[in-house]
Amino acid sequence: MPITENPISVISTQESISKDRPDISVIVVTYNQEATIARCLESIVAQRFNGRIEIVIGEDGSNDATAEICRKYQTDYPDRIRLYCNRRNKGLIDNYFDTMLNCTGRYLADCAGDDSWSDPYKLQKQFDFLEQNSHVGLVHTAWEFNDIINGQTISYRHNSEKTIVFEKGKILMPLLNRELRPYPHLSTALWRRDAMMAEYLKDPQLFRHSDNTCEDLQIIAAMASRMAVAYLPDKTLLYSVGHKSVSSEESFSKTFDFYIGTVRLTRRLHLKYAVADSDMRLYYRNIMDFLAAQIIHGHLTDRVTPLRSLADYLPFRPSAKYRLIMAAMRFKGISWVAAKLYHRISKRKVVKSLSDAE
Repeated sequence: MPITENPISVISTQESISKDRPDISVIVVTYNQEATIARCLESIVAQRFNGRIEIVIGEDGSNDATAEICRKYQTDYPDRIRLYCNRRNKGLIDNYFDTMLNCTGRYLADCAGDDSWSDPYKLQKQFDFLEQNSHVGLVHTAWEFNDIINGQTISYRHNSEKTIVFEKGKILMPLLNRELRPYPHLSTALWRRDAMMAEYLKDPQLFRHSDNTCEDLQIIAAMASRMAVAYLPDKTLLYSVGHKSVSSEESFSKTFDFYIGTVRLTRRLHLKYAVADSDMRLYYRNIMDFLAAQIIHGHLTDRVTPLRSLADYLPFRPSAKYRLIMAAMRFKGISWVAAKLYHRISKRKVVKSLSDAE
């Protein structure tokens, strides 16, 4: 099977898929992950599955050895791996959905290039569950953190020991306001491609909006709006954490930009699926406090206007912390005073509450 460079066309309709389609397509998007991509791919090819699996890799113009490693795996597994190497960097969102559109399997799964699957029977268990439960569109599982610095593995604190099935639409509100437990991790999931494509083709912009900074929330919401969603207690994913965090303006700005993108997406999904404003207010209040904190700690004066514009778009009552920070940022030279006051009046750690939910 040849390696495709920067594919022009993608497979997007049921009619264009051959009758001998794979049972499962595994999406792997990767960029500058030479240290982890082999581990990711090894965990996928090690799956013990009775049917046919294809691995579809979207390599996004890496400037390290990632593409070379992917080419080696494609050569070693020519009947199982299709590799798409982009000549230019598309960014996460376009690369992800272009890769998804190139998948032909009846079911879809994904594994991020810096993560790995820990259960060799992951796909078989989920495939069997979906085959036996035709009303379920997506099934996800328990998972673990993998600290890449100290090598420790820690279970996600909200893993449940019970199999849970949520009927169609039931998880939309707690998914969007981050109160859902266990919260789905897309790299643990298996979902129906035909149902996904039906939702995608109705509103591609929802998935690919230029403001989007994540690919998973809109997929899970779309599937939950269409079919039931299930959870299995098996731990199947090692989610990599422990990258060195640097208290710098760059790290604060990256965090701000990622989360403001997720809030904008959440608001679009909130409106699309008619979730009540009253069910979203606490989430918006907490996340806006968090974003304001990034501004004050990182001295991100250029992020004040985008945050004010977002606040006008959201149904929430700003907290005293938020109002203090935004008022202080109007005046140059006193942001450090606001930072001290912020710490004194802060009664709970917004960052922790957000990380628990995400």
